[in-house]
Amino acid sequence: MMATLTETNITLNSIAMTCFENVRWVMVGVNEESKQVAIKPVSKREVDLQLVPKEQLQKISIGKGYARITNKSIMSEIQRVAQKPLVSAKCGCEFDENEGYLILHLEDLA
Repeated sequence: MMATLTETNITLNSIAMTCFENVRWVMVGVNEESKQVAIKPVSKREVDLQLVPKEQLQKISIGKGYARITNKSIMSEIQRVAQKPLVSAKCGCEFDENEGYLILHLEDLA
């Protein structure tokens, strides 16, 4: 699983995107201490019942073989935590089955 980070978006490769195939909204969190980004799928039911505040929802666009989350302010925060420029920077990621979210490892940025 790989993610590509730019100044404006996170693009997930075809393997990483399988976690989000039936999802249109996600929540994105940045852990400064562990230098990780968590992307949690949000179900349509959770959106419809307004279980997640609207300002925490991020749209995920699904294409052929990729998924993309575009948000410049989140990417600025990720760049600050990573302390590296995000110009098509690639990092590994893994899906945490127990917690139900994808974890991007910023210490792996290349």
